[in-house]
This record gives sequence, structure tokens and C-alpha cells, in this order.
Amino acid sequence: MSTPSDDVVARLRSGAHEVPRVQVDTPGVVASARRALHRRRRRQGVVGAVAALAVAFALVGPVHLPGVGTVSMPGSYQVRSGLGLQDPATPPWPVVDLDELLGNFVTRPPSPATMAREVASLQTHVLPVVVRLKATWYEDEVCHILEYERGTFSDDGACGGRPGERAFDDTARADLDRILEAVSRSGVRTHELLRATYAEDGSPATVAFDRPGGGIQWNFAYVYSPGGKPPAEVTPLGPVTVTPIGDTDWWFEKSPDD
Repeated sequence: MSTPSDDVVARLRSGAHEVPRVQVDTPGVVASARRALHRRRRRQGVVGAVAALAVAFALVGPVHLPGVGTVSMPGSYQVRSGLGLQDPATPPWPVVDLDELLGNFVTRPPSPATMAREVASLQTHVLPVVVRLKATWYEDEVCHILEYERGTFSDDGACGGRPGERAFDDTARADLDRILEAVSRSGVRTHELLRATYAEDGSPATVAFDRPGGGIQWNFAYVYSPGGKPPAEVTPLGPVTVTPIGDTDWWFEKSPDD
């Protein structure tokens, strides 16, 4: 015997619209879910890669871009200092230093604050390596050159134009790399050790590094001279001037560009 509720349900069913049967595309749903998962993983991968690059740049410190200048990640100095990778005695470096690019158009010396920061970094990072190797000249340009106590070496054994010059052997190349790595750590825009002389006990007498920024009119250099003011030469184009950099053993050298 049917109940009143059963009769109501039967009448509702008889008057209801037919509901079409839904075909579920199982492979399509699975493929769509996989695509969504892949997109999410790609986004996560990109975010992770960007974060890893940011951390890497922060740990590396200043990066020199030839012809442009020196760039570093904001906060990289603090990150390196916190991890013990940065000498706290080295002054902080700027996030962007475009002096190299602007130096092609504006020929003026760096500011006193920049000079002080850069020579302090050279003395901390680069000078000890140069002195240890007894290097007297190197170039980090189109032709790589190293002149030191083992002899004179270059990329092809001839581009330096020095007597007895040879192509790099493994030891000389590794020694030049040590200097260039130290320069990179310093964050100073120098591509050449112009000259270096040593006392009988092996201590440095004068060590001069080029400093870009003089354009086509001037050559700039930082000169380390612990014995006092280095000699000021007179070139066929005019006199060379040297001025002290604060209360240090460093001097700023300005000479006419030939």
C-alpha cells in the first residue's frame, strides 16, 4: 500500500523535465588537471629560481659589467656581513655605480668618499694577493697579461709586447685568476696593475692600479706608497699630479691621456 508521500513523489516525477545524461570525459579531466599542476609547478619553479638568483647575487656581492659599471643586490653587503663573508672594515658599496659608463662622457675624478672606500677595499682584498705573487703588471682587457716573479705570460705569448713573454701555462693562468677574483671581491673598477716595485725585504714600495673615469683626456690611478708621496712625473703631454687620499698610504694620480 502506497503512502501519501509516495504518491506526491510519483506525481512530481511524472511532471518533471527529463534531465539529460552527462557524459564525463575522464581522460580530458585528468589531462586538464595535469596541465594545471604543471603550470603551478612552473610558477613555483620560476619563483624559486628568482629567489635563488637573488640570494646568489647577494652572496656574490658587487658584479662588474664591462663598459657599464658595478651592480650589486640591495642588502647584499648586510647579507654577506651577517654570514661572515664580508670584512666589516670594508665600507659598504653602492647598489649601482655607473661611473664607468658616465666616465666616457664626464671626465672628473671620483669623490673623496668613493676614493676612500675603493682604496680601503683594494688594500683589503687585492694588495695582499699582488704582493704575495710579486706581480709587477697585469691586464684584464682584450688581452690578458700577467708579469710577475715567474715571468711574463699572456693569452697568445705576444700581445703584451714584452721580452721573454710566453703563453699562459696552468700555473700562471691560475695566479692571474687569483688576482682577478680578488679584484671582483673588492668591487673596485680596475682592470690593470700599472706598475709595482718592491723593497729588498719583499714589501711593496709603490703599487699603482688604473681607475677608469678619465675619458679620453685623462688617466686616473690609485697608487699605494707607504714610504710617502710617490714621484710626480712630467710627460710630453703635461705634468702628472698626485694627491693624498685622506690619512692613508694611498694617492690619487692624474696624468694626461696619450
